Amino acid sequence: MKLMKTGILPLDTQLGGGIPAGSVVLVLEEPGAGGDVLSYHFAVEGALNGENVFYLATDDTEEEVRDYVNLYFNLDDAVWENITLLSLSSSLKKEGEKDAKDFLKKTMYDPIGGLKTILYHEDFDRVVVNNMTYFIANYPIEDVVSLIEVFSKYAKKNESVFMMLMTKGMFDSRTETAIKHYSDGVIELTLREVENEVQRRLKVIKFKGILVPKAILRYELTDKGIKMESVMRVL
Repeated sequence: MKLMKTGILPLDTQLGGGIPAGSVVLVLEEPGAGGDVLSYHFAVEGALNGENVFYLATDDTEEEVRDYVNLYFNLDDAVWENITLLSLSSSLKKEGEKDAKDFLKKTMYDPIGGLKTILYHEDFDRVVVNNMTYFIANYPIEDVVSLIEVFSKYAKKNESVFMMLMTKGMFDSRTETAIKHYSDGVIELTLREVENEVQRRLKVIKFKGILVPKAILRYELTDKGIKMESVMRVL
């Protein structure tokens, strides 16, 4: 089975080596838990290995995402060549855009349609959607589920991995449960205030194709991204 490393060694170890190719993974995070940083690790790991990575940002501009990634990883231009970075917030067209950007610019009135068009024309090894919250807030849940099904078929056909971020607690429990149901894997990031510090924790809720680890992983956000403790806390 082909596995895609997340770029975070303790997490990959708990997953048995990485995320199984052909998976759609939901990262369900509490605000401030660092889901975006996890997505950077995942994207950068692929780019460093020469994989074709597609990163879609719904809230931040392309320039902001690039700055955020470089804040932790300081990638050179050669590595960035492996990342197709698109933003629903970026309105100005720039020279040297990849084809995928042209597709999305032409269909900005319908981002779901534009995203499907990109996937129809391009082959990616890794896809990050940051954040699914945008689509849930702006489309009927049936359309969002249909999009996830497109992700799933694409992932299985191309042996790729989709990582979808979603903010926990923003929508009703039925909607949240539906998104979890149609995802192959669910990773939950939470915050807990203990005495005078905020602790961040990662828990794997479900994962098709691998044994779900029982451990809760503690981690910190550092200038190098996510630093995960080697000592695990078992459920």
